[in-house]
Amino acid sequence: MRHLLIREWWRLLVLIGAGLWMVTLIPGVLWARSALAGTDSVNRTAALVAVGAVVVLGWAIVPVLVAGGDDTLDPRRFATFGVGATRLMPGLVAASIVTLPALFFAYLWLALASAWFAEGALVGAFAIFGALVQLLSCIAVAKVSASWAARVFANRRTRVVTLIATVAVLGGVAYLAWRALHRGLEALFETDFDVLVEALARTPLVSALTAPASAANGEWARAGWLMVGAVVWTVLLVLAWRQTVAHALVTPLYRSAGARHRPDAVVTAGRRVALLTPRDRRGPAAAVYARVVRSWRTDPRYITSLTGVILLPAVFVAVVIPAFDLDPRWAFAAPFVLATSVGWGRHNDIAYDSSALWLDVVAGRRGGAVMRGRFAAVAVWSLPLVVAAGVACAAWTGHWELAPAVAGAAVGALGTSLGVAALTSVLLPYRTPAPGENPFGAEAGSVGAGLIGQLVSSLATLVLLPFVIVPCVLAVVVDARWGIVAAIGGVALGVAAYVYGLTVAGRLYDSRSGRLLAAVR
Repeated sequence: MRHLLIREWWRLLVLIGAGLWMVTLIPGVLWARSALAGTDSVNRTAALVAVGAVVVLGWAIVPVLVAGGDDTLDPRRFATFGVGATRLMPGLVAASIVTLPALFFAYLWLALASAWFAEGALVGAFAIFGALVQLLSCIAVAKVSASWAARVFANRRTRVVTLIATVAVLGGVAYLAWRALHRGLEALFETDFDVLVEALARTPLVSALTAPASAANGEWARAGWLMVGAVVWTVLLVLAWRQTVAHALVTPLYRSAGARHRPDAVVTAGRRVALLTPRDRRGPAAAVYARVVRSWRTDPRYITSLTGVILLPAVFVAVVIPAFDLDPRWAFAAPFVLATSVGWGRHNDIAYDSSALWLDVVAGRRGGAVMRGRFAAVAVWSLPLVVAAGVACAAWTGHWELAPAVAGAAVGALGTSLGVAALTSVLLPYRTPAPGENPFGAEAGSVGAGLIGQLVSSLATLVLLPFVIVPCVLAVVVDARWGIVAAIGGVALGVAAYVYGLTVAGRLYDSRSGRLLAAVR
């Protein structure tokens, strides 16, 4: 780690920032510990179950989303040493415990568990043991989830099946959340929260935290049973972790390829020119357009980003608005969230095509054609989607008179965010997972550059968006006649920002082509 920090100073900045953020959380943890110590065992157990379930979920998901961000404990680094998994595991476990996240959560669990000393020294010591078991369980969950995700996304068929299953599960969760929240949060907490907490408290996911409650009530047999379940669960996770280490030591990284033959639409794209063919569908731009369109249909990196973009506004309309009993007109925010998410998500668009970037560069000064083709492949599906979302929200709220304003302003938000993304993808590119790799991964050493690129893109988008959003807000809140300004002005500003962004980005692409290759490969 010391050598990595010397070689890649971005890691040091991220480490310092994370450390400072965790230090700011220490007073909050101490306050929570004091609050738990001053309440009864029932409320203490409910709080620990809620916190424990959220933390375990985070330890399972976050390592998958940032896979590759820190490869210092990657078992493949030891493959050439001829060392077996059994010999490596003690060192890997110890090294994982002394990482910054593990140390912070060790402090968190130990501090919260110490609240059980209010029930007696023996119960408190029992809770401390449970906190250590919970810490090791979280670490093992993170290692197993990240390793299994990498293995799943290494194969095309399993990627497709996993993506379909993920969409189905998310759809089911969204439906269940809507069913649970449509009566409001108060009704949910009054009827269902206690049942959920009681059910979770018996699972090995958090039973190491809840077993002291039974001990405090004198039910030591039940407490021991819950703790044994947590220990067995942790042992199973460590064994699964050991299996992933053994697999990594003998399995090199690979990228799957398709065996299905299909017509080469990229080669023939520029030859099919009709009278009204847009400029971005002719010549070199058409070849780039055809290549990226195919990526949007088949590449899991693109598909997963599209899934998240669509789910966010859908959950907002179907779950958040009914749950908090908001005015139905809040649904008009969904098209803007959709449009901005689509545009902002392309702020590093060029890096996603890193394996073909060299071909575009050696073809000559084709920056304008490349940028037109790339972003036309995004606009071809996102523009109809954004307009449809605006019209659907107008229909859902019953305010049909606002449909042109919302749709026009959403188009403006899409064009503006895509124009910004075109510039940042050329000016601030950073490495991303290559085609065929884990779509949730992050290339080692790209964390700092990625943060800068995302921050700059976000700030630029936030500065420009009010010009297209404010007239629409006035139309919804003040007077519907502002809808004319929102519709015409939104479309005009969106088109202008889109064209200007692509034009400047194309020129920068030609002047920075060598730097682009070095940055994303």
